[in-house]
Amino acid sequence: MTKKVAVIGIGNFGSHLAVTLAHQGAEVLAIDSSMDRLDDVKDKVTYTVRLDSTEEKALRDQGLTELDAVIVAIGDDFEATLLTVAALQNIGVKRIIARATTQTHERILRHLGIEEVISPAVEAAERLADSLMYRGVIDSLELSSDYSIVEVNAPESFIGKSLGELKLRETFDVNLITIKRIEQEPRLLGLRSRTVEKILGIPTPDMIVQRGDVLVLFATKPAISKMCNDSLE
Repeated sequence: MTKKVAVIGIGNFGSHLAVTLAHQGAEVLAIDSSMDRLDDVKDKVTYTVRLDSTEEKALRDQGLTELDAVIVAIGDDFEATLLTVAALQNIGVKRIIARATTQTHERILRHLGIEEVISPAVEAAERLADSLMYRGVIDSLELSSDYSIVEVNAPESFIGKSLGELKLRETFDVNLITIKRIEQEPRLLGLRSRTVEKILGIPTPDMIVQRGDVLVLFATKPAISKMCNDSLE
């Protein structure tokens, strides 16, 4: 079933989010008070509506209660975020996701009963810190204070070995979710080739790790750090 979402606030973050959701198959309603910002995305999302999201009546007319989620992606104008969130709650929107730009804003939004608060700057900083602190880490998603999903370049000492030989769970206490591999795929008519990223699916003991592979792991950060450091010794 197609996901239906609305993104309110089409600045840099909101426009990127709206377009990405549309590319991934969602039906996206983009809302902003600026026609210029809506013009930038009108050909990339399903619908665009220009309105003041702090006005409850204007929001009520958009059928937002029928959507799977409404994301409040307004940037620095926190008063507008609060008024918009309050209006959405009054309307009865079933799932509200709000953007916070500071920890204080996050606390206030949670106090208002918003369970899903996103802090893009904080999350980006955490991912950058992980990539700097842990060798080979490309990207990470923190699931809790203890566990993360991380993408790690396959260490050189893993190349050419099977997963059965490496025994990642027993040796490093990490769980391999899958492997991402870059491959060359021929184009139609055999003219040149193109680079594609493939997901190898559920790992099996006979899979051989190749140079350039990206390992997608679920583990604690200390376990991932130990694996990355030990495998380079």
